[in-house]
Amino acid sequence: MSGKLYPELPDVGALELGKRVFREFRRDDMSLYAAALSYHGLLAIFPFLIFLLSLLSFLRIPGFFEWVIEQGNVALPPDAAHVVNDVVGGIQEQGNGGLISFGALFALGAASTGVRALMSALNTAYDIVETRAWWKKYPLSFIYTLGLAVLLIVAGGGFVLGPQTVERLSGKVGLGDAFVTIWAWLRFPVVVVVLMLVAALVYYIVPNVDQPFRFITPGAMIAVLIWILASIGFSVYVNNFSTYNATYGSLGGIVILLLYFFISAAVLLLGAEINAEIYHLKRGHAQPQDTSGVEE
Repeated sequence: MSGKLYPELPDVGALELGKRVFREFRRDDMSLYAAALSYHGLLAIFPFLIFLLSLLSFLRIPGFFEWVIEQGNVALPPDAAHVVNDVVGGIQEQGNGGLISFGALFALGAASTGVRALMSALNTAYDIVETRAWWKKYPLSFIYTLGLAVLLIVAGGGFVLGPQTVERLSGKVGLGDAFVTIWAWLRFPVVVVVLMLVAALVYYIVPNVDQPFRFITPGAMIAVLIWILASIGFSVYVNNFSTYNATYGSLGGIVILLLYFFISAAVLLLGAEINAEIYHLKRGHAQPQDTSGVEE
């Protein structure tokens, strides 16, 4: 690649591109958009959890709710896991069709609003104006929400279904030990691939810009890598160094989830800025680099 980050960018290396991206991230006020996305994500997550678990409860799987609580305790920080456990316990005691209807409608509405906020954020990153009519944008936001939810469920399932869980499930459906071994090796690569697909689809369909679909883009690769590292680091920090209980009391779990959603949204928007800057540079109309030291 002749020392260049991207072959289509003959005059821009990794350091120069990084400077441009972070300048645009600050100029576009992406932290504000990340806060909006994290808020909508928090509004949607619990109704969606109620809907999903209530729906699965009709399958009458023995020990299902106990397994969900166990996986939540493993995958989430203690305060956040406590909040999720309370939700699961309430569903287990009062599960009914009304919870399914309420959870589905509220989660879909909150999440689709977040998708429309994501549309605005990515349009800002690409420096373009939204021209899609409202009667197109609203149905699209619902469709995008459903599609992304399915992919995120697949990624989340791959993350929480460890070898021991798969071994128990494979015994019930008649799969052999070979399947468990294959899953142990492919589990995290599958999760990474699904997350890459989520990022690629977001960067392709959400902004109001005409561009070819690419499964592998610099923005998607960097966003997924940073998100994985940030998730690990955040979990270590919360489990060992944070003092949310002392500061927020019983709201500590909610604050942790909100902060985690904010970090995730910021990483997703950073990847969008990377792709947007490459898009601009390839077309020769990128913002000139600010060397005056004064913010515009």
